[in-house]
Amino acid sequence: MFERAKFYSIDNLGNNLELTRAEEILEAYDEGKEIEDINDIIELYNVKLFLDNHLALKKWTEEQIANYIKKTKTFGRVIVSFFRSHFAENSAVYLFKDLYDGYEQDFWDIFEKFGLKDLLTPNVLLAILSENQDEVENILHCNKIVKDFDKELSHYLLTYSKTAELLVHAFLVNDPDDGKRQLYIPTSLSDTQKCEIISRYLDSGNAQLGVIRILMQAKDVDGLRLTPKIRLKAKQLEPKLAEIPKGAIVAGIQYGFSIEFNCKKGIKPLNYSLDGLVQKFVYSEQYLDSLSDTDLFNCFCTLFEYIGENGLINLCYNQNENFFIEKFDTKEIKGVYHVNDYFRLKNNIAVSQLMMFDNYLHKRGTCVESLIRNYYEVHFKNDYGYPSHTLSLPKEDDTFVNKNRVIAPEMESVIKMYDLFVEEGEINQELYEYKMGLHISLAKSLLMSKHKYAIIKDGPNEIYTPLRLLFSDQTLLSYVEPYKEDHYYTLYSLLSSGNPVFYSNYEEHQKPSIDYLIKNIYLKVTDEGLLVFENPSKIHALKLLWDRREISYYNCEQDVRTEIDTMVQKGWLEFDEHLLSPSERHYVNFYLNNTEYTNGFQLRNKYSHGVSSCFTSEEEHRIAYYYFLMIFIILLLKIDEDIRLYLFLNPHLTSLGHEK
Repeated sequence: MFERAKFYSIDNLGNNLELTRAEEILEAYDEGKEIEDINDIIELYNVKLFLDNHLALKKWTEEQIANYIKKTKTFGRVIVSFFRSHFAENSAVYLFKDLYDGYEQDFWDIFEKFGLKDLLTPNVLLAILSENQDEVENILHCNKIVKDFDKELSHYLLTYSKTAELLVHAFLVNDPDDGKRQLYIPTSLSDTQKCEIISRYLDSGNAQLGVIRILMQAKDVDGLRLTPKIRLKAKQLEPKLAEIPKGAIVAGIQYGFSIEFNCKKGIKPLNYSLDGLVQKFVYSEQYLDSLSDTDLFNCFCTLFEYIGENGLINLCYNQNENFFIEKFDTKEIKGVYHVNDYFRLKNNIAVSQLMMFDNYLHKRGTCVESLIRNYYEVHFKNDYGYPSHTLSLPKEDDTFVNKNRVIAPEMESVIKMYDLFVEEGEINQELYEYKMGLHISLAKSLLMSKHKYAIIKDGPNEIYTPLRLLFSDQTLLSYVEPYKEDHYYTLYSLLSSGNPVFYSNYEEHQKPSIDYLIKNIYLKVTDEGLLVFENPSKIHALKLLWDRREISYYNCEQDVRTEIDTMVQKGWLEFDEHLLSPSERHYVNFYLNNTEYTNGFQLRNKYSHGVSSCFTSEEEHRIAYYYFLMIFIILLLKIDEDIRLYLFLNPHLTSLGHEK
C-alpha cells in the first residue's frame, strides 16, 4: 500500500484519504529542518498540488487553510534547493533508485515545473534509462524535456522494445480516461523510422493483439502514416493471434433476436419480449393493414424506433450501451468508428426489421420504395408545403447492384435540395445545378438560429465532474447503508429509486463528492437529513447529456431548456445547427463514406466509384441496398422532424412560406 501523500487528480475519489496524510505533513512541517530523503521532498510537492488545486478537508477552518497555503508557498524553494544540492551526474541513478513506486512521474515533472532542466544531461538521462527502461514513458509525458533531449530520446526509442506501443497510444488512441497524460514523441524520429519500428514489432513475436487491431483500422494522422505493407502485415498476423488454442475452454454469452409479422386478429401493434438475451419482436399485420402509406412510413419511428423520443437516431454507437464484458474495452482509435457487439446487434435488428417489413408490404401490393416516394413527394408537399421534386428510385426488377447505384445519388440529391431550401427558402433548379456537392452529414437545419442541438463543448470541461459523480458506476456513491447489497450502480439510480438516503450514512471519504454536489446545487439535504435532488430539471438535462453527450433541444420541456441555456452561458455546452446531430453525422459517415473513418461500410463510395466488385454475391448487394434504404428513411424522418419543429416555432405560418 502507498503510504505517502499522493495527488492523482482533482476529482480522484481517494482525495479525502490523501488530504488526511497531507494534513499530517503540513502540521509536522518545519521550514528550518533540513530534508535528506528525496521521497520527503516529492511528498511536499504532492501536498503543494492539493493546496494549489484548492482542495481541502471539510473540517479545516479558513484559518487553517490560509496557514497551510502560506506553508506550501515555501515548498518550491525547498524542492529546488534539495535538487540543486543533491542531484549530480554521478549520483542521479542512485537518487532515482530511492524513489517510492508512484513518485517516478513526479520526479520528472519537478524538473519541468521548477526550472531544473539544466541539471539533466544526456548522460544522466541515459544512465537512468539503462537501468529503468520503461521509465521512458514517464519522460515522454514531459514536453520540455522531450524537446531538450530530442535526439537522445529518438535514438533510445529506435531500440526500445515497446516503442511501437508508445507510438500507437501517442498518435492513434483516444483514451476516454480523462486523467491520461499526453505522450510527446521526439520530432527527430522520422516517419520512415516509425514505420520500421512498427514493422519490427510485428515481426518480433511479442506483438499484442489489441495493438495489431488498432494498426489494421487506424486512419493516417499527422505524425504517423502507416505504409500499406504494415497494414497488410497486421491484417495477416491478426487471425493467428486471435485463434483460440485447441482444447481451450471458452465461456461465451449468446444473444440474438427474432422478428415476426403476425396475421392473428386482436394482438398488440408490437409485442416485445426478452427470452434470456434473445429479443423477440412480434408485429400485428392487422394493425399495419389499417394504416395509410404515410402512417406506415412513420412506423420506422413508432414501431421500429429508428428515432427515439429524445429526437435522436437510436442506432448510433453509444458508449453507455454495451454488454457487460464490453465495458472493459473502452479505447477509441482515432479515425475508427467505435463498433461493439451492442451496436452491431441493434443495427442488425433495424435492417432486418426493414427487410421483413418490405416482405409484408409486397404482400400488400406495395414496397418500401413506394412509401419513400409517398412520404417525400406527397406528405412533405401536401402537409408542409415543401417543394419536393420527383424521385428517381430503382426499378423493381433491377439487379441490386444497379439499385444501389441509383439510390445513392438520389438520396444525396434530396439532402442537397433540402440544404438549398434552408439557405434560400426555395429550391431554384438552376441554382441547384451550380451548388457544390454536399456531404449528407453537413446539411443544415431550418432551426439555424433556434438551437437544434446542445452538445458538450470540446476540451477541459467542468460538466464532466457532476456527470461522473451522478451517473458513473465507478464512483461507489451508491454504496451506502442500508443499500450496499441492493445493486444500485449509480448515485442517480439510488436517489431515483424513492428509497430514503440519509446524508449521515455516507462515510467520511465519500462526503467530499456529495458535498460538491450539494454546494453546486445538484443535491440538497432535507430537514430530516435526507439526500434528494435539488433541481430535477437540471438533473434531467445532465442525464440526457450522459446518455448521448448531446440533446435535441426542442424535444425537452421549457424548464429543461432553461437549464441547458444556463449550461451554454457557463461555457459547458454549445449549440449545433445541422440537420443531424454530431453522433448522427458520425453514424451516417460510417455507413456511406470514408471521410471520417477507415472501418466504415463506405457504401456510397463503393457504388459511386465503380468498386462494387468488393461484394461478391447478389445477397451482399441486397443487404447493402437495405442499408441504403435504412439511411434514406432515417434522413427523411430527420427532415420531417426539422420541418415540424420549424412550423411549431413559427406559429404565424400555416405551411412553409405561407402565413396565416
